[in-house]
Amino acid sequence: MSVLGTKNDATHGALRVLLVGEAEDRRTEVRLALAALGDPALEIIEAAPGANGANGGTSPDVTMVLFNGGNEEASLSHLQAQSDVPNRPVLFALLQERSPVLMRRVLRAGADELLFLPLDPGDATRALLKISETRRRAEREAGGVVVSMVSTVGGVGVTSLVANLALALRYALNKRVAVVDLDLQTGGLAVVLNLEPERTIMQLGEGERRLDSIQLESALTKHPSGVYLLAAPKRIEDSELVSDRTVGAALELMRQLFDFVVVDCGGYIDENAVAAWERSDYLFYLLDQSIAAARCAWRFVDLFTRLGLSGVEPSFILSRFQAHHPISEEQITHTLGRPIYAKVPRDEKVLERVQLRALDLWQVGQGSPLARAVEELARRLASGGEAAAENSGSLVSRLISALGGRS
Repeated sequence: MSVLGTKNDATHGALRVLLVGEAEDRRTEVRLALAALGDPALEIIEAAPGANGANGGTSPDVTMVLFNGGNEEASLSHLQAQSDVPNRPVLFALLQERSPVLMRRVLRAGADELLFLPLDPGDATRALLKISETRRRAEREAGGVVVSMVSTVGGVGVTSLVANLALALRYALNKRVAVVDLDLQTGGLAVVLNLEPERTIMQLGEGERRLDSIQLESALTKHPSGVYLLAAPKRIEDSELVSDRTVGAALELMRQLFDFVVVDCGGYIDENAVAAWERSDYLFYLLDQSIAAARCAWRFVDLFTRLGLSGVEPSFILSRFQAHHPISEEQITHTLGRPIYAKVPRDEKVLERVQLRALDLWQVGQGSPLARAVEELARRLASGGEAAAENSGSLVSRLISALGGRS
């Protein structure tokens, strides 16, 4: 039994496709065509008409029924039987002939989608991606929350805030939390959390087996607080071996195992960072009160817009905030054309104590302006992103800002 105490152990990542047809050679032909698509990832199993394909107790996401141009009755009967099953898979009919009569019979039997043989890669990819994205949205609603943090300007405390937000969610709200270090060359999360991981994200890319909770668990390192770390590779050169597919599969599974997954995307934008953003419920860009940081944030917004990602919009966190700084929050908001989601005060003294004593913020600075600001952010995320009540939240924010400016 997994020590993670998983919420469920359902399969994730690849679509499970059941290929049904009497002729084995035709099934093989279609299976090879599907395997060559590349996206979305597929797990393909085969069966003759009449089989349900629920091997190992796991039903398929998609059932594809082949019509070979000969005796179609067995395939039609299988299609009809599957259409009457509760919580049935999406049903595809793969037709050899473009016969209006057969197409009408297939649709009346319950087919959701028609494709023609030989498979057109574009048509097949379009139909399968639609199902994959629908399932991903459903899993996102049912699973935990993924929070990604990034900044293209250094020294604003991305890694520190990732670690402290995870600890706040754990200590203050008793959430099940994991952190993922995608700042692959720096690997700073292990240092901030005072951990020496034996295993890293590199273990998840080994072999051809689809990622499961047992494999993931073996790659995680547990912090004394109960937060789990998926660490960056030990060697800098190994960072090039981590793929966006590994990142995506890991985050999709971790969403099902934890209440919150907090991702340190570092400052280098690549396919791995984009894979994390695509799966995030919140994407935070950190900046400080400097002209360079504001300019980099504006460039980031421009890039994000051009990428055309859907499902999440970047929000901004003003890090190392000083209430009386010459560059005000209002000036930064005007430059970006967007509001600031949260402010984290500058608190060098407490961070210095954290580093020198090799302890975490709540062990040496509980109740400090920095800890209170991070806890406020954690509570906001746990409540669905809504800000605190106007009367109390605004007062707390003003106090934190004022105290932070004096530290």
